Amino acid sequence: MMNHPSTTVVRRAARALALVPAILVTSATGSAFAEAPEQWQDNGSVSPLHVLMVLVVIPVALFALICLLVYLPSMKKGQLYQPGLAWRNEPEWFGGPRGGAESADVSQPGFVGAGSATDTDPDRGGASGRW
Repeated sequence: MMNHPSTTVVRRAARALALVPAILVTSATGSAFAEAPEQWQDNGSVSPLHVLMVLVVIPVALFALICLLVYLPSMKKGQLYQPGLAWRNEPEWFGGPRGGAESADVSQPGFVGAGSATDTDPDRGGASGRW
């Protein structure tokens, strides 16, 4: 399929118009080259060791401390669950019924037979939301 010459010209013009604001914004950095006001004091230079300490050592130390605080309780108790062994605690169902896993088998009368009597087609359900 060959493009019509006028559509090619329009596309090139649209690209150029899209680039003009970006070029104008990035070239308008004259204020970045301005001198600092004379009232400001000169703080002097900072040593590379100080920069390394503030930007690398302190964040890594905080990360290590947080990891230690997270893993400390499990390190103190030891490993309770051994892979390959049976789970000895009660089963948990997050977001399940309030009565626990035992109440899942009990059906409430209000929910049984909620459909109309004409909905006897066994192929219905799924994404239609009608069971």
